[in-house]
Amino acid sequence: MNILIIEPSRLLQYTLEKIFKPYATTLHITESGRQAREIQQQNPIDFICLSFYLQDMDGVDFISEVRTQEWGGETIPILMLTSKKDQKVAEQTIRGGATEIFQKDNLAALENYLQLYAEHARQQASLSGDVLLIDSDMIQAQEILDYFINTQLRFIHFTSAEQAADIVRAAEFDMVITNAILSGSMTARALIREIREINDTMYRVPILAITEATNVSQRLELLRAGANDSIQKPILLEELSIRVKSMIQNKQLFDTVELQKQQLEELAVKDPLTKLYNRHYLLHIIDDILRESFRHKFPVTLLVLDLDHFKQINDTWGHSSGDLVLQGIANLLLKTIRDSDKPIRYGGEEFLILLPHCKLDDGCKKAEKLRAQIEALNPAEIPVTVSIGVAQTSFGSHISFEQLFGSADKALYKAKAAGRNCVIASSDHEESSFKTAKK
Repeated sequence: MNILIIEPSRLLQYTLEKIFKPYATTLHITESGRQAREIQQQNPIDFICLSFYLQDMDGVDFISEVRTQEWGGETIPILMLTSKKDQKVAEQTIRGGATEIFQKDNLAALENYLQLYAEHARQQASLSGDVLLIDSDMIQAQEILDYFINTQLRFIHFTSAEQAADIVRAAEFDMVITNAILSGSMTARALIREIREINDTMYRVPILAITEATNVSQRLELLRAGANDSIQKPILLEELSIRVKSMIQNKQLFDTVELQKQQLEELAVKDPLTKLYNRHYLLHIIDDILRESFRHKFPVTLLVLDLDHFKQINDTWGHSSGDLVLQGIANLLLKTIRDSDKPIRYGGEEFLILLPHCKLDDGCKKAEKLRAQIEALNPAEIPVTVSIGVAQTSFGSHISFEQLFGSADKALYKAKAAGRNCVIASSDHEESSFKTAKK
């Protein structure tokens, strides 16, 4: 960043040099407006800091000159230093074109401003994203594309809303820029409404409309259709850049927050080791499932699985190997059950599988298949077997989860007593005749 400092006081020049030097590619320091003009004529300047009183003119007059120059003076940041604390002076300075005012007895505020400015510039320079540009004004569109060519923003340009609508349904963008006037039969307003209706993600994508300066109703209609903001013709490209980067940055920050929210919600309902649902999730959904089962008269079967002699696995191979065994079992459950079934790590080496719309006999067949698959699995090259208890809700009566679990758990206890590595089923809280022998 090429910085110009205009300050009559040599002592303050020294202080400002120390403050600005970390942020400057080139640092020019002078005492007068005349010398500053000469520096500007010979060097590109990106940032100006000056005193309210210069050696040969008022600082506000110098700012007014800068703001009328064609080299970019209209948009360059200009910071004013003053020892005056008069409100009228502050208003005069801002109206004259100063970006910000700082008191000479509080240069810490200036340092803080520069830190924030530099960080913001760094973030915007490294900002990446995909931008959809819809503009049938080819000259204007090319100016926009050329201006952003050296940034990390990737632009896709279409001249009609119909073309843009096709791609926006198939790909996600970080921002949409659309001219209010487009070629083709589909209007910009219709395109904006369609984008907003695609899904929740596209509803959050910022949309910037390019409107005619004199057409207020056009601008309002586009905002009502779902545009976030508008920019008027003729476009000031530096203003467009600031708006685009700020809107994309805000969108990406919001996306990050949404992702973190989803991750926190997942942590609340899933076991971190096995990625199966946890007991908290089960207790959240089970009452609704059982109520629906009673209301619509469909069965719900519960499998309770307990790994045999799991303590010996931990004692013999170590807890890290025990964790690998649990993960192997969990992966098997996720691969072999239906999407509608709910696999749950209930605690320790105990798993539950909730099977809506599944009769007891079918549940027992699934349990026996799982038992055989687990016996053949050898996760982490460790032989593992499982005992399974099975229970089903009763038709014509509203059973609680505690009753259903108690029935399946009782069957599991009997499977353990029968020698483990087997399936035993209960129905209506009594042991069923279904039983698989120990292998």
